[in-house]
Amino acid sequence: MPRLSVAVSVRPDFETATYVGSLVLRRAVDRWVGRGYTITDLPGDRAVREEVLKALTTDDPIFVFGVGHGNETTYTGQGYDKIFWSCDSGELADRVVYLLSCITAAELGPDTVDKGARCYIGYSETFGWVMERVQDPLADRYAKSFFEPVLELIYRLIDGATAEDAFKASIDRWNYWIDYWSRSTDPAAPAVLQWLLQDRDSQKLIGDRTATVTTPPPLTTYLIPAVLGSIPVLVTLGISIYSELTKKPPVAV
Repeated sequence: MPRLSVAVSVRPDFETATYVGSLVLRRAVDRWVGRGYTITDLPGDRAVREEVLKALTTDDPIFVFGVGHGNETTYTGQGYDKIFWSCDSGELADRVVYLLSCITAAELGPDTVDKGARCYIGYSETFGWVMERVQDPLADRYAKSFFEPVLELIYRLIDGATAEDAFKASIDRWNYWIDYWSRSTDPAAPAVLQWLLQDRDSQKLIGDRTATVTTPPPLTTYLIPAVLGSIPVLVTLGISIYSELTKKPPVAV
């Protein structure tokens, strides 16, 4: 039986999209450690299937979260190493799973729940964001709008919220930024708004909505927004898909 307050994080960083996502999830790792909980963090070259399966076996975590490229059926790590795919996700049984990865909630998410996962949170469409430059995304005036909702979800889970309550808090943060950019005169606002709407609407919670990963601490803390930090660019966590999966060349993000 998975152990409460134990997690595994998967943070590939081999190109722009995964590097930025890894920086974001490092904040979640730090929050988990700061609470005194146990985590095996798998950054960079450790974000591969062999290391992930080893950590699942050794630690038996209740919570598995990660960033990586994906499609409907497959989640990949460092260098597009295949980590989980449909019909081979039994290692996630009884666990809560969150993957910051394109489209995996379309088929892989339901499959993990069918194979016994407590719940799966992910995205049924391409997850994209706009940013000015490759930097700390929470210090980027565009990118922070996309990653505050991501961290809000994980932070609430760390603070003992149910999957449903964490999901709702994340949606509230998406809505905050959608409202903000809908009133902005920034030339990039239409593109930012388009991707915010897509990311929010494709964020899915599948499975047990009452699932938790920790017990609540005495005091609840919330996401503290970073200070707003030149031409914005679009980045996504999708693969169109990698050559090892479809024998086609990868599409640049």
